[in-house]
Amino acid sequence: MALKDTIKRHQKIEGNTELKKESKVETGEHLCSDLCFPMLYKNDEYFNLAYRIYDDFLEKLNIQTKLTEKMVREVVVKHISMYSLPKLQLKNEIADFITDNLLYYGAISTITRIAGADLNDILVNTKDYIDVIYAGQTIATPFRFRSEEELRHVINRMLSESNRKIDEAHPIASAKLNDGSRIEVQIPPIAANLDKDGKAGSYITIRKFREIPLLFETLIDAQMIDMKMAYFLLMSIRGKLNIVVSGGTSSGKTTFLNSITRFIDEGDQLLTIEDTKEMKPQLPCHSIRSFEARPENEEGAGGITIDMLLKTALRSSPRRIVVGECRGVEIVTMLNAMNTGHPGSMTTIHADDTKEAIVRIENMFLEARPTANMSFVRTQIISAVDLVVQLVRFPDGRRRLVKISEPEKRIEEGGLVSMLDLFEFQRLSTNDNPMDSTGKFRAISTSTRAAAKMLQNGIILDKRIFDNDFLVTKDMLLDELKAFHPERMCGWRDNYLSEIIQNSYIDGKNIIERWPNLQK
Repeated sequence: MALKDTIKRHQKIEGNTELKKESKVETGEHLCSDLCFPMLYKNDEYFNLAYRIYDDFLEKLNIQTKLTEKMVREVVVKHISMYSLPKLQLKNEIADFITDNLLYYGAISTITRIAGADLNDILVNTKDYIDVIYAGQTIATPFRFRSEEELRHVINRMLSESNRKIDEAHPIASAKLNDGSRIEVQIPPIAANLDKDGKAGSYITIRKFREIPLLFETLIDAQMIDMKMAYFLLMSIRGKLNIVVSGGTSSGKTTFLNSITRFIDEGDQLLTIEDTKEMKPQLPCHSIRSFEARPENEEGAGGITIDMLLKTALRSSPRRIVVGECRGVEIVTMLNAMNTGHPGSMTTIHADDTKEAIVRIENMFLEARPTANMSFVRTQIISAVDLVVQLVRFPDGRRRLVKISEPEKRIEEGGLVSMLDLFEFQRLSTNDNPMDSTGKFRAISTSTRAAAKMLQNGIILDKRIFDNDFLVTKDMLLDELKAFHPERMCGWRDNYLSEIIQNSYIDGKNIIERWPNLQK
């Protein structure tokens, strides 16, 4: 049984994250229970047996050439056949266990293989506890490492892929794996939790990224946005509005940003700037240039910051600039870019509301320029930012676009920039279940500033969309989407479309049936 199906079954059990009854599901050779994690991690006897077989295998292994998975697998299968194991399933699991520990990242590689495309994060909290964030839900797993030494071995193997090192003098490290995943590592003394042996243990956070990009249509299907918001945002991108995407951790900011880049004209040279490369703009390859920051080396030299990259980007003739996330002094350069000839630029920031996002921008600006006049700072922000889009991940795991606001050219009595809310997601007030994110999307106000800038850039917005009695139909949206078939995106392969179909079932209909604009 797939992990995704099991997660759904978990979600149906109210008030309990563990199954109240162990279910047995036929999987060919064996029965699957709980989350279908390997039985060797759920049974201490099997876990210790797997390590004994692994240790014995290492003692007998004669490494003369570079090992490949195929070579290891063949030798492992022969080695395991020497043991009398109670179940065929256990024999297969131990073969995977030895291969993952010898060539890859041990339990972490096993989790990645089992969870598949819907795995968001892996959270290692000492050798004894590994949680996953899967489809927006945090789930405790039985996976673990035998010792802190083995966990540190995996950490060193991961960091070596980016030529990074970690030790007590430098106990924090950021890096990127070969598959593009982002990792953040902390070791003692910074990591202060004790493992079950009473020793301080290390932490790893791994952010996984989808190989197959989520399309704008998929976000609509998943009810992250409704048709009216979708229509407005599509026109906003075409109309070259400067957009700030705001939200908390794992609210879907990067995924959303990727999906809306598809509506950028391919003649607009897009330049992306990130701390760690995560974005995959949905544009032709010739339209994209990507910059990635570089941390300082062990001697404290050689670092290249986002602000430095922004400054060189402005001299590289981009039409639009996207900064993956603004967190500090780079906000000054970003606002200058938005104000001086780079309309349609975008960035993300961490904030819980559109008005709070503006305050966050103010604070970052003042951190970079402590002597700046607040009136000047707010004038810069109002002039640069056309829209703030707020994303939220609700307790039930759903991600929604909860608000679209535009800064008004006035300051409120408390000194805050006045925000005009255009669209909003309203949760049902009658809902007594705090985990449920049921609600409806509504238009709140009619845009003046955004619509005027769209018109300035040759896009006429149908202002009826701000009337809640006016319905934006799928056909109306399809007319706008037909010019943006995703096959033009960089990296599109012939089998991508079929993979998206297979991975995008919503309410029993695949994405092509729901969105015929994706047909070739």
